[in-house]
Amino acid sequence: MQTNTEQQALIKQLNVIDDVFFHKITEDKAVCEEILQIILQKPKLKVIDAQAQRFLRNIGAHSVILDLLCEDEDGARINVEMQKTDDDDHVKRVRFNSSNIDTAFTEKGLDYKDFPDIYVIFISKFDMFLEGKTIYHAGIFLRETGTIINDGIHRIFVNCAVDDGSDIAELMQYFKNSTGKNNKFPKLSDRVSYFKESKEGADAMTQVVEEYANKKVLERDKETAKLFLQNGASVELVKKSIPTLSVEFIEKLNLQLTTVEQ
Repeated sequence: MQTNTEQQALIKQLNVIDDVFFHKITEDKAVCEEILQIILQKPKLKVIDAQAQRFLRNIGAHSVILDLLCEDEDGARINVEMQKTDDDDHVKRVRFNSSNIDTAFTEKGLDYKDFPDIYVIFISKFDMFLEGKTIYHAGIFLRETGTIINDGIHRIFVNCAVDDGSDIAELMQYFKNSTGKNNKFPKLSDRVSYFKESKEGADAMTQVVEEYANKKVLERDKETAKLFLQNGASVELVKKSIPTLSVEFIEKLNLQLTTVEQ
């Protein structure tokens, strides 16, 4: 358990790109609406429902927790995901999330033409495609002619690594360094200031701070395990030295490192 001073210091370090802080920030529907209006470039978009950490259960299959799931006034479902590390196939993660949303929220007997649109917005600290853009819109098209096919799934990748001077890029820079007031997104920056600068906000952040501290410790332990394995330590020695990590994780990490070396 951290002291009050330590907790305040941790809160000051938090940014919107940190998922534990993002979940707290997006408990406010008006903030979600403001973020989506900027990213989707729809200044009149209205959010009628917003749920942070929405759990979608799949019986007998892989379930998923969505960082944020919103519904707009047209019935479209909008999923926003946050990612700081490039450690998986995130394109397939977007595919999986969209399919789960379809399954969970499409009414039985609904004609295909009446399926609601789905937006999956993937926000990352890194430029996933290394094409030098702040935002990428991915879709399907006919390879032979280039004709775009609209299947109602909107796959949008946004990153904090590229600053092209746009409002979206400015929003992403604020996600990465969340301090002070920004008049372009007042609701978001006001909520950030509430948690970082007011006693009431800091008190509400107690659980979030604990989660953040534990996550930082886990990230540190993972990096330490990586160094151990790179220097020839056995899986058994790493497990003994770093009991917070599971044998399964250490074995997977060791396999990844071995594959890269080959």
